[in-house]
Amino acid sequence: MAVNVVAWADPVRRSEPARLRSWYLACPSEALRPGQVMGWSLGGRELVLFRGQSGRVQALSAHCAHMGAHLAHGTVIGEHLRCPLHHWRFDGSGICRAVPGHADASGRPGQRAFPVVERYGAILVFNGPVSLFPPPEVGGPELRWRTGPPVTIGCSWLPIAANSFDIEHLRTVHHRELRDAPGVERVDPFTLRLRYTSRVIGTGLSDRFMKALSRDHIRVTITLHGGTLMSVESDLGRTRSALLAGFRPHAEGTSVSMSFAAPPGRVPGMDSLRLAVSRWLFTSFLRRDLSVLDGMRFNPGAAATDPVLRHLLDFAAQLPEDTDDERG
Repeated sequence: MAVNVVAWADPVRRSEPARLRSWYLACPSEALRPGQVMGWSLGGRELVLFRGQSGRVQALSAHCAHMGAHLAHGTVIGEHLRCPLHHWRFDGSGICRAVPGHADASGRPGQRAFPVVERYGAILVFNGPVSLFPPPEVGGPELRWRTGPPVTIGCSWLPIAANSFDIEHLRTVHHRELRDAPGVERVDPFTLRLRYTSRVIGTGLSDRFMKALSRDHIRVTITLHGGTLMSVESDLGRTRSALLAGFRPHAEGTSVSMSFAAPPGRVPGMDSLRLAVSRWLFTSFLRRDLSVLDGMRFNPGAAATDPVLRHLLDFAAQLPEDTDDERG
């Protein structure tokens, strides 16, 4: 069966990265305070995020429908965003609610609105007027989350995702060995899941710590959500941890933002320590990939010979791409 190699996997086109219709990790929740507005771009599409005085976050197209002023320079008034040029006010659904000097603003052009949720210490935005699938459920309500700074990797999102589904490289790069056969599940058209149990064969500090913490049985669940969010849940027996990584097209490749999670500590003040340990273990593990992936020219044809990666390629090929050239 022929492999469907999608155009956006071609590294030659990294300067014009495709946009998937999916959820994106836009920024940490703490980066947007009540009454604040910020600009956010996605492969040529420009949006603005603003948090009303009630605390709710909204996302609108960035350029005012009236004369095109950039709304990142606007002002939050209650639950509305006011244009900096003529002071038109838009609500979170993009409807123009007020125009200075006019008693009735009905019939005025409005802004495109985009679905927004806050989870895992971050703001998630869906690239499209209506979300095609719900935002991911990761870990459980008891987990505590903390976001880290974004990292840019010089390749498209597909080789980054393939790296996580590449069982062979667990031994060569991460010094892990499988204890049993991995399982791959296509949960729905937007969700691909990989499960495996591994043991540690490395001797580094983080390797030895992980081995002791897990009694050398590391149960891992990796889930790719819409091609733009990847969750990694680790069951170490004595404790659990989780990671949510967001992929966003960048002029130099892909910007990867991450949120880390750990269960709360029983002793007051232990939450920060547990989160710090979770972040250290994940980053120690992932750091080994960065130098390998940067500048990678991914070969889908070779990847298709691996049964697990073949599932990923088939999954990626059917994800909906945003071909709308309207800049938001």
